[in-house]
Amino acid sequence: MQTVIDNILVNYEVQGKENISAILILHGWRQNLSHWQQVAKALSQKNKVISLDLPGFGSSSIPPTVFSTNDYATFVKKFIEKLDLSKIVLLGHSFGGKIAIKMASRSQDISKLIIISPSGIDSKPILIKLKIIIFKPIKPLLSWLPKNLRTNLSRIFSSADYYHASALRETFKKIVDERVENDAIKINIPTLIIWGENDKEINIRNSKVLKDLISNSVLRIIWKVGHSPNIETPEKLSDLLLEYI
Repeated sequence: MQTVIDNILVNYEVQGKENISAILILHGWRQNLSHWQQVAKALSQKNKVISLDLPGFGSSSIPPTVFSTNDYATFVKKFIEKLDLSKIVLLGHSFGGKIAIKMASRSQDISKLIIISPSGIDSKPILIKLKIIIFKPIKPLLSWLPKNLRTNLSRIFSSADYYHASALRETFKKIVDERVENDAIKINIPTLIIWGENDKEINIRNSKVLKDLISNSVLRIIWKVGHSPNIETPEKLSDLLLEYI
């Protein structure tokens, strides 16, 4: 299915029954709704499930301007209003979790929040911190190097998300350091926080930080799983979500 919001073509899928409240899934950076199909199918047996390609991902068009996390949150709110949804269960993974935190801190349309390894809490893995420390001061000095060598160095020292951002690179640069601690502390709806034990993308220490910030929250760790349980162990993740929803 497709619709247009603020001149942006939006791709989304709806599964399940129309006469019950909806679960809205927001995917992570460099993913799209296809990465959630197995989980969405499992959840749709008892729920209405809507999976969305965020602007710039999947089959949705690229935003006409550089977006911030707030811009994405505003966009998703307009999507909810356009589909006339209310009291939804909002599920966000990684960057989608960051958007979900922003939305849950101020929206009345969300009955429950599920955030899976959300970004936006300042606790980067040590390897990423070292790359930033090393590469940032020398980057201006690399202009004289051959293009292919500059490209290889950029690939080594920059994050994979930045390197593959392409047309969204300026958006990525804008959102990557945006924080959500002040938003998280305002959330008062029931919240499930999920983290993979072996997450190498976003530090698992952030799970305890979020648990302390969000008063009405429950934390669940999925053992022996990394950053994307929707891809690595969709059955295990689905079972956990169904218990909560």
